Amino acid sequence: MRSEDDIERIRVIVVEKLKDVGKRVYAIVNYDNFTIEPALLDAYSAMVRGLMDTYYADVTRYTTSGFLRMKLGDALSGRGVAPHIYESAAEAEKGLEEIESGKG
Repeated sequence: MRSEDDIERIRVIVVEKLKDVGKRVYAIVNYDNFTIEPALLDAYSAMVRGLMDTYYADVTRYTTSGFLRMKLGDALSGRGVAPHIYESAAEAEKGLEEIESGKG
C-alpha cells in the first residue's frame, strides 16, 4: 500500500465480490508479501473495519512477517477489530474453524 487510492481499490474489489452474497462471510486473508506505508495504517484499518461491519462474519489473517503481524495487529486492534493474525495459512484456517465453531 503506497496510497489511499490503493486502499480504495481493495475496498472496491471486496465490495464487488461480496455485495450480492446475501449474508456475511468468513474469510482468510493472506498478508504474505504485503507492505504498507506506516502513514496509511490508520486509513487501511478504517477500511478493514468498514468491511468487517458490513460483509464479514469474521476474518483470520496470516503472514510470516512478525513485524507486520505486530504493526497490523496493533492498528486493527485500535479500530476495534480482533486481529486474529497467524504465522501460516494452516494456522489461520484452524483459527477460523475455531471461530466458526464458537471455540475461538
